[in-house]
Amino acid sequence: MILVTFAVPFESAAFRKTPASRSVRIVHTGVGADRARVAAELALCAEAEPPSQVIVSGFAGALDPDLEIGAIVRDHTHRFSQAPEVLATAAAKAAWRAETRADVVDMETAAILEVCAAAGVPAMALRVISDRADDDLGVPPDLLEDLARQPLLAGPRLLAMLARDKARRRAFLRLVKDCKQAQRALADALTRELAAEPSDDRVPR
Repeated sequence: MILVTFAVPFESAAFRKTPASRSVRIVHTGVGADRARVAAELALCAEAEPPSQVIVSGFAGALDPDLEIGAIVRDHTHRFSQAPEVLATAAAKAAWRAETRADVVDMETAAILEVCAAAGVPAMALRVISDRADDDLGVPPDLLEDLARQPLLAGPRLLAMLARDKARRRAFLRLVKDCKQAQRALADALTRELAAEPSDDRVPR
């Protein structure tokens, strides 16, 4: 059985509607390295036999200006980096790229790949770009993380912020639209990946 991880259900929403999703086990790890590491360790121990492969999936932010919404990125074709929080502004992403020289950023991939390597389970990252390098997301990092973890509790704060600030509202609505596009692109990519015959492109690093 192949295990596919996502941080939150919103990322996997389109994929879970596909027939391909029924052939794998899906785990939502939660946001951030610590939650992802624990969830991955528990998932690898949950069955009598470990999965044949782990695909670390979900959204990623572009650091490379050439990456557009819906672009599929893999750990053996792009340089990944793991940030401690959401990079919510173009300035934050530019600074992170200057520091890491990475192409993309997320908050869980490295932690999950480390767990899989320690357990001897083949693993790869296959993520989708949900925001461009020059995008401001319109919402501060802590609120974005709260929305991912506890949307009902964070919702009122978000609505109050967007009601006061037209620019933030415009940026956040664009983010929502882009994320919907990313969901569909990710579902298609995962479906193709799971249907493909083994090849050098699928060898995990």
